[in-house]
Amino acid sequence: MQTVQKRTRRAPRHGRLLLLLAAAILLAALLLASRRLNQPPQEDTSAAAPAASLTLCEYAPEDVVTMTITRRNEQPWTVQQNADGLFVLMGENGFTLSEATTAELMDAASILICEQVLSDDPAEYAHHLSDYGLDDPRLIAEIVYADGQRITLRIGNVAAHTSAWYYMMIDGDDRLFAFSRGMTEALSISRDSLRDVTQPTIHKARIDRITLKSSDGAIHAQWTLEGAITNSDALDRWHITHPYAYPADATAISNLLSNAANLRLGAYVGPATTENLTACGFDTPRLTIELHMAAGTIGNTNLDGALVTQEYPESTCTFIIGGEQSDMIDYVLHEDSIYLSSHFTMGVFMDIDLRATMSRYPLLTALGNLDSLTITSGDMTDTYQIIRTEQVAENNDLVYNADGSIVYDTSCTKNGNPFDYAAFEAAYSQLMMVSVSGLLPENHALTADPHTIYTFTDVSGAVHTVALSAFDAMHDAVTVDGHSAFYLIKDGFRLDLNSP
Repeated sequence: MQTVQKRTRRAPRHGRLLLLLAAAILLAALLLASRRLNQPPQEDTSAAAPAASLTLCEYAPEDVVTMTITRRNEQPWTVQQNADGLFVLMGENGFTLSEATTAELMDAASILICEQVLSDDPAEYAHHLSDYGLDDPRLIAEIVYADGQRITLRIGNVAAHTSAWYYMMIDGDDRLFAFSRGMTEALSISRDSLRDVTQPTIHKARIDRITLKSSDGAIHAQWTLEGAITNSDALDRWHITHPYAYPADATAISNLLSNAANLRLGAYVGPATTENLTACGFDTPRLTIELHMAAGTIGNTNLDGALVTQEYPESTCTFIIGGEQSDMIDYVLHEDSIYLSSHFTMGVFMDIDLRATMSRYPLLTALGNLDSLTITSGDMTDTYQIIRTEQVAENNDLVYNADGSIVYDTSCTKNGNPFDYAAFEAAYSQLMMVSVSGLLPENHALTADPHTIYTFTDVSGAVHTVALSAFDAMHDAVTVDGHSAFYLIKDGFRLDLNSP
């Protein structure tokens, strides 16, 4: 009989797949275990995790004897409490801190609380100090208390998964802590911020002249209020007075005054000694800003909500801009001290375009302030005179409006003869809306004499002139108060008494 050989059985196909899957799972488990062994310790953020804040030390503020703060890449500074309970900055150019600054520092150092203990085993985090920023701390705070206890905090990076706290270690303690952002910022004070800076008194409403001087002390730009700060139309009375005379744009002046009132001094650098002035670039200052303020009354609201007024004398506030500490910080000399200041405030005046502050409207005198208008064109001259007569009531008393101002009846004459005031008012209102078309080429010299001259005299006696002369075939050059800066389309500036 022929022997039949048995076929050898192979492992089922799905059985081999299961073996491969089991091996993959085992490998993944080993990798995960290895990763966990090398992973930096993190706090438990689950909902069930209990609050883990811990008070590291607790003292009365006045028990803080000394503080030494070392910020990354900066020199350390130390303050020590004196007999009056105030901190004194130690070392060269030291000074006594104000009560407010002393209180802030003492409050920050008296009670130290950590958000959580992340680990109490140095072996868990020893290989991750650079990840935490603890190999080169962003801040080291050394604090000595009245009972002799000394605590040194080393604060590193902000946590990667939250901005609420920083990694922190304490000298002599094996634990790794989570330290709150607020407490970190309270202790991270620069030396420059320790001295209180008294801001100069600048009132936008009192400024009546702004002068900018170049490094050699020469005036290169100046704006002056041609009138009183109390005038209702004060913004319309500003003029460029250097390097030439020209009416200023009211909106541009308002912005300029706001920028001037917002000038602020930053951190104190030091006294204006010869050495400090040279080191901070004041041998060749880049700009001097002079703000002249007229005497005036300023009202402020007190804590009770009541308006309190105060008289201020005439004064001048001066800022001299020296070198740069950085692209965003300038050295500024004010009175006898050197400060830091943001380039975003002082730089407004360093980069200003004088021509951008010129008025684009040739007519400067409001109809309510106009006394007379004389128009000379060729051999023809017409003069319009505004006549205002006080209204008198039947009882012979003057008539006042709701604002307490006298009410006038207004009329007009042309060359001494009665003229329709309504027609003049309509034409004048249109003339006030005329704006220039563009700037003349810089340093352009006019070759043609004016063909038309408008002379405006206001009720105070101030005189403004607008002269028109040919610029090209389609445009007239506009000369305001003797200075030519703009042009406009021919016949664009015309008192049109025939328009409806």
